[in-house]
Amino acid sequence: MEKNSNELNGKSIGIITSDFVKVSENLKLACSKIISNNFSNYPIIIMTKESVSIGTLFIDIGELMNNSWKYYATYLEVLIEKKIIHQIKEFKKKYKNSDEFCCLLVLLNNNSKIIFIPYPED
Repeated sequence: MEKNSNELNGKSIGIITSDFVKVSENLKLACSKIISNNFSNYPIIIMTKESVSIGTLFIDIGELMNNSWKYYATYLEVLIEKKIIHQIKEFKKKYKNSDEFCCLLVLLNNNSKIIFIPYPED
């Protein structure tokens, strides 16, 4: 998945961002729990319209403020085990502060992209 070089266009980024803000507080909490419970220092949220067999479904479509996406909680070690992330050192180097950014693996129209999106300011 990480080898997909297709960039998300502006419209896609807008759609992702508008849904993300609806659930961002819950996602931030999930990521902090992954870290505090010593599962991983690299939490990742899978954002998709379809059901996937990776991670744990955390927020379903329509669950919070009429959100339009499914959100699955997972972390780096699971995606390495599933052979989704291969360039581990590069990923860790690019990983941003999880208190400020959410690491999203966005699955959209048979494309996938890892993006870091800032949590909204309080």
